[in-house]
Amino acid sequence: MAAKLFILVLLLASCASQTRVDLFTLDVPVASKPPRDMLPVTLVIDSPSVLPGYDTPRMAYVTRPHQINYFSRNQWVDSPAKMLYPILIEALSRRFQNVVKAPSPGDMRLDTEIVLLRQEFYANSSRIHFVLRARIHRDGKMTATREFEIFEACSENNPYGGVVAANRAVSALMQELSDYCASLFASASPRH
Repeated sequence: MAAKLFILVLLLASCASQTRVDLFTLDVPVASKPPRDMLPVTLVIDSPSVLPGYDTPRMAYVTRPHQINYFSRNQWVDSPAKMLYPILIEALSRRFQNVVKAPSPGDMRLDTEIVLLRQEFYANSSRIHFVLRARIHRDGKMTATREFEIFEACSENNPYGGVVAANRAVSALMQELSDYCASLFASASPRH
């Protein structure tokens, strides 16, 4: 009986010491308006790569330059790269007639890299800082590269405020990226 009581006490202590982790998503809604100016292109999109420090479900933040920290009780449901991939496909499907996953063949290929995605705390405010590098390939050669950088103010100085701001930042950046890819195709297309 004493052994059973001891095991029960250990189990209860173990449960009490476990910290709850809140999980969050990047789930930018697709615009309900119809696609505009669909381009007759097959765009191949590869899964985003990510720089070290941001290739984890852990939510990154900084309070001073050069030092990345992670929230202990808040994290993404998956790595930002894995959450961003379907968002990229959906956003670019609103501009290009055919959007396919790599390694399918196509007219253009888009490679992306998450350079950083973090919440920055300075003084009495915080903001999301998101940088995405995009590389466009045509005919097997890289033809363009660009970094997209966005800062989005957080309405609350906590992880949830960062999540809301991160979703707004991703939404805005997807629009910029979509317009950029469309402009590259339009400028490279022969004029009649």
